[in-house]
Amino acid sequence: MQSSRNAPTDSPTAAAPSLPGHAAGPKGATTRVQANQQGSRLGLLLIAGALLAAPALAAAADAAEVTAEQVYAYCVDCHGKRGEGGQGGTYPRIAGLPQPYIDRQLHAFKSQARVNKPMVPIFKHQRFDAEIIDLVAGHVADFTPPRLSLWPYEPTPEALAAFDDKAAFETAGGELYSETCAGCHGPDAAGDDSGKVPPLVLQYPAYLKKQIGDFARGERKMPADGSCGEVTPAQAEAVISHIVEIGK
Repeated sequence: MQSSRNAPTDSPTAAAPSLPGHAAGPKGATTRVQANQQGSRLGLLLIAGALLAAPALAAAADAAEVTAEQVYAYCVDCHGKRGEGGQGGTYPRIAGLPQPYIDRQLHAFKSQARVNKPMVPIFKHQRFDAEIIDLVAGHVADFTPPRLSLWPYEPTPEALAAFDDKAAFETAGGELYSETCAGCHGPDAAGDDSGKVPPLVLQYPAYLKKQIGDFARGERKMPADGSCGEVTPAQAEAVISHIVEIGK
């Protein structure tokens, strides 16, 4: 009897197991080539997509990075770090003005419905759009109004000469304010509840005087500009004196 060790066997030789991810033989080689080609095409598509998306992503990042502080940096030279204004009223106090009023004025400057030469270059910046205007308007409205040293108001000799005496000047100021200003700006010159009408208290007399003059000359427009511009220069000073007295 032959030993089983020497006995021939008809069983096929067992194939060596393939390693994970590797195919054996010619068919496996073809599979690897196809996979490599597909991977290359996919990589190219991903690169192309990234390149196409890059400008949009960059623009979105730029928009996201804009802060109110960065935008207000354009305003600091004239209006001060906290919106206190400057040069005795050449540049007005804007701190604490109502957000709707600031927003409307900035849009008016942008469209040049209200013209002010120092404001023109600011709106040439392509990003100074409605979103940015809303952003900076809210920022300025949140500033605490500064305590400006405006009292007492010293009228010009020409304004005083138009009245019998200082008492008559002061009386006229109160009466004129009630007749021409209080209907919009309120009896306390604090503006209205809508935020569309600005307060007049704590504003530089020189700035108020210029605005009244602009309304009178038709250089500034608004629904009530007729009332604002109807007073004479002497009467305007009397009204401003009354406003300063209210805010002291």
